[in-house]
Amino acid sequence: MSTASSRRTEGPWAALGVFVLLAFLFSGVIGRLQSAVGIDAELLVLAQFGPALGALVTWLIFRKRLKALLPQSVSRKQLTAHTVLMVAAVVVFAAVILTLAIATGQDIAGISAVAGAPFVVYLALQLIGATGEEIGWRGLMQPLLETRTGRLAAASVTGVFWASWHVQVFTAGFAVVAAFFIATIAFAILLGYMGNGSFWQRVLTASIGHWLINVAMHSVAGERVNESPQVYFTAIAATVTTALFMLMFARAQAARRRKRERESAEAR
Repeated sequence: MSTASSRRTEGPWAALGVFVLLAFLFSGVIGRLQSAVGIDAELLVLAQFGPALGALVTWLIFRKRLKALLPQSVSRKQLTAHTVLMVAAVVVFAAVILTLAIATGQDIAGISAVAGAPFVVYLALQLIGATGEEIGWRGLMQPLLETRTGRLAAASVTGVFWASWHVQVFTAGFAVVAAFFIATIAFAILLGYMGNGSFWQRVLTASIGHWLINVAMHSVAGERVNESPQVYFTAIAATVTTALFMLMFARAQAARRRKRERESAEAR
């Protein structure tokens, strides 16, 4: 048996276990530094770097095994197409959540200074934070799960851990927590299907999507994103958007399959 094959046989479970443990541990430790550093959490949550640090240490421990387990890159054309689709999905999400907020008479936060900082600073810090998370969740965890299960299951399981990692939401009551989990898992499926290819390609697409989703939610609800009724609007909008784009993916796959069957029949 080849070395690469033997590493695949060993499986991803040890690396996944170490990553999850470290992601939660690092996030908890870093989160305690938030007030000491003096960065307003509305601008940037320092705990977002926990998954990135967890992924880094996991890579250092399991480097040889992970080289065989992580996926190969896709073409630039496919990367660009999926990233554009990711942006389009966020536009749909933003439209749905904004419509729900307006229809129910909610105040719209809009685009303005955040925690005393210019909106452009907020945008930059949000992108950095989203990337910190995606290095761990969509860059490492989901691809490792995909070596043992389908993409939908891998994205969903990643979504469960991603939602659970937001420990602060557990004090908000059952209905809010349930809505938050629904929204987060829906987002995880969307990000997990849009992100494709190698580690960095997945991180790129997922980080852009994650960033724009956060910005859209904040622009509509401000600091109330995880409060009732905003969290319910987010769950509805996330579910609708993900279902729409998953249906689109399914139809595209079916069309490609029919094309291959026709080409195969013509070749015979």
